[in-house]
Amino acid sequence: MIKPYLYLAATSLMFTSFSSVSAEQCNDMSLQVLGSGGPELNDGRASTSYLIWHNHKARVLVDVGSGASVGFDKAGAKFNDIDAILLSHLHSDHAGDLPSFIKGSYFTQRGKTLAIYGPQGNHIMASTNEYTQNLLGDKGAFRYLSDYINGNESYTLDIRSVKSSKEQPFNHSLQNDLVVKALTVNHGPIPALAWLVNIASCELVFSGDMTNKLGTFTEFAKNADVVVMHNAIDENSSSGAKNLHITPSAITAVLKVVEPRITVISHFMNRSLKNQQRFNKSLNKALKSKVIFAEDGLLIHL
Repeated sequence: MIKPYLYLAATSLMFTSFSSVSAEQCNDMSLQVLGSGGPELNDGRASTSYLIWHNHKARVLVDVGSGASVGFDKAGAKFNDIDAILLSHLHSDHAGDLPSFIKGSYFTQRGKTLAIYGPQGNHIMASTNEYTQNLLGDKGAFRYLSDYINGNESYTLDIRSVKSSKEQPFNHSLQNDLVVKALTVNHGPIPALAWLVNIASCELVFSGDMTNKLGTFTEFAKNADVVVMHNAIDENSSSGAKNLHITPSAITAVLKVVEPRITVISHFMNRSLKNQQRFNKSLNKALKSKVIFAEDGLLIHL
């Protein structure tokens, strides 16, 4: 059973559930927000993580920031059902809970391979392969979990550092009804990916943290059923912040071209939360799609 759960805001207690008019190809599909915050310690939110449900089974995790494993439990999900963990990038507020999921899986009956896909590395950030080895490998911080990499446990991790560009897109079939695609996006100097998840012809796109300076995201996400975009800064943020994150006006411009059926705005920080109501109002005026501002535990029926 999929469980929407309660989110304790600073001023009120909200029941986080949302129903939308279903598209035919998205029957029995739901998107759940496990974490809608960033790296701050005083925003009252778990860090970024999303869970895709299909036929009442948890199929894909997109990002696993701090607190994601707690949200996963509250949602009533089963780790045995997860086909893949897709990482947009390796900042701790997007990938910090990975060891918690792997350790916790010891107490489940999981027996099938788990895909963990994320970006390549550079001089600043480890690749997804390096990151996972540094955590779980034979010489890693949590080396007692290395059997999951070495093939000596009940299941094995399929870890891939994804190379993807407009010229060489990553496009991979995980199951008969599950295809994942990745696009390199600009997150300043940090290697980062946007993900498209196609389950039974229902398309969900996750921008991750990006600036859209590469100008390729609109084509990648065009006409998706759901697009999740991140609002970590406000319009008047510093140039340093704008080198990492997309502004509200640029989010609006992208979504007007993409025209998704459902828009989800997430990954808030205190600097963007202060103007959330204004942004929500302007987005609803500018877009034809249903606009939803994320909260932890929010369950969106597609």
